[in-house]
Amino acid sequence: MSAAQLGQQTTGHNIANVDTEGFSRQETIQETASPNNGGRGLGVDIQGIRRNTDGFVKDKVVGEQTKVGSWGIRNQVLTEAETVFTDLDGNRLRGALDEFWDSWNNLAHEPESVTMRKTLVSKASALSERFNTFNARLDQMHGDLNGRVQAKVLEVNQLTRQIAELNKQVEQLENQGRPANDARDRRELMLTQLSNLVEVRYFENERGTMEVQVPNGQALVHGRNFYDMTAINNSELAGDFRLGLKTPTGVENDVTDIVKSGEIKELIDQRDGNIQNYQDNIDLMAKELAFRVNSVHSGGTGLNALRYNETSAYALNPEALKQPLPFLQNGFFEIKLYDKDGNAEQLVHVDVEGGKDTVETLIEKINRAAGAYEVDDQGKEKLKEKTPFKATIGADGAVTFQTDMGRQFHYNGDSSNALATLGFNTFFQALGGAGDIRVNQELLDDEMKIAAGYDLVPGDNRLASAMGDLRMHGVLGESGDLSFDEFYNSQVTDIGLKVQDSKKGMDNHGEMLSQYQALSDGISGVNLDEEMANMVKYQRAYESSARYMSTVDDMTQTLINM
Repeated sequence: MSAAQLGQQTTGHNIANVDTEGFSRQETIQETASPNNGGRGLGVDIQGIRRNTDGFVKDKVVGEQTKVGSWGIRNQVLTEAETVFTDLDGNRLRGALDEFWDSWNNLAHEPESVTMRKTLVSKASALSERFNTFNARLDQMHGDLNGRVQAKVLEVNQLTRQIAELNKQVEQLENQGRPANDARDRRELMLTQLSNLVEVRYFENERGTMEVQVPNGQALVHGRNFYDMTAINNSELAGDFRLGLKTPTGVENDVTDIVKSGEIKELIDQRDGNIQNYQDNIDLMAKELAFRVNSVHSGGTGLNALRYNETSAYALNPEALKQPLPFLQNGFFEIKLYDKDGNAEQLVHVDVEGGKDTVETLIEKINRAAGAYEVDDQGKEKLKEKTPFKATIGADGAVTFQTDMGRQFHYNGDSSNALATLGFNTFFQALGGAGDIRVNQELLDDEMKIAAGYDLVPGDNRLASAMGDLRMHGVLGESGDLSFDEFYNSQVTDIGLKVQDSKKGMDNHGEMLSQYQALSDGISGVNLDEEMANMVKYQRAYESSARYMSTVDDMTQTLINM
């Protein structure tokens, strides 16, 4: 009767937990009781209550859960990034880029048109804002991924703490000879959830406690003890978290490169991999666009281009002033001077040597070409106090072009990139790339200063035409043969393919996990039909045992009454 009663209780426990996540079906293990000395049977003994589970299948579930976590995060992050490329508030970056180039073509047809100039400034500002928004969205994604790493690390620590506590319960119960089936179920559930977050190795020791480790063998859980994972600051990129793990002595080891999969690792990989790469590429595109446009624009002249002085947009430290300037190429630039009556007076021609000229050597060349030097009483050259034109370096490292005696000047062409590199007569400013690219404030204030030609001649549209041609020039990509449009399209194509690949990976591993989980459920899951049959079986056994006991009691009473 006791065996039937315990079987019925176990059946009821199974039925009650049919929807409990992680619960493994239990069954009583019965064994024929040892016979007495006369060889007569003494009924049944209960050997225990067994969990129906399969270690091999559980290993597969845990391993596949880690892969599902990785692929799920990858698909999620890339899908979000794809929306940044394909739909920024209903207006794509590619559309803004097209309108910018079209505006230059329109200006080439009507170089004196105020309307065309205003339109160009408007479209250029819209393009700058689109770059800024693009960068801000990727920056936000970068920050969100960083925050999620920190949050997921806290989840890991909560799970390892629970596993350590369940280890304690399992050990205590089994040392008392009591089954720890429910505690083991909860422990395996915590392990499965942990494996979704981080790649782990695990095994059960002789005391029945579960040891959980990262792939290099460092412990996350050791018996009743657990060791915190931490979000540690990246020494190379301040503010970016990496994955740390404390040792029993409190030392914090960086295990980022040891853990190969799981949600946390994928968050870090996507942050430092795809998202950073796309951000770097868009920064490169913005910088290259600004530089190429500036290289053409700096050598030109607008309808209101004459000026008395101009200071470069960029300032350099003393060491940089002596270093060869980047981006220079062999060529020349010219500056045309006008007297106070507006008559062309002098053409300052400066030859440039790419890879060799510094700011200081260019300043000397400009002043020498402008005739700004004189010889003092000691036979040494010095800059004249008053000269039609001269170039100087300020205390802040910025270069200033200055006229005197009522003269003015404009730029008359630059084949060397020197003016754009120094930051003179620029169209865009973009020191940081996509995040801070903007139209030169001087052009926003006066669109008539936009250079459409190279001289103060009505109808000069040579610069605007050259700018329109820049649209198709190959300047980007590994081989430097992709135009701006082609480069941007390559980024859109790349992320589209990666989204498709991540979706396939997520679906494939999700299907594998479902198959292993179904196999596990077939072994460990509760089948209500089977439990109902068992309930009837134990009920009949209990009733039969009760009738047997009643019959034995009647026989005993008969013997007593004889």
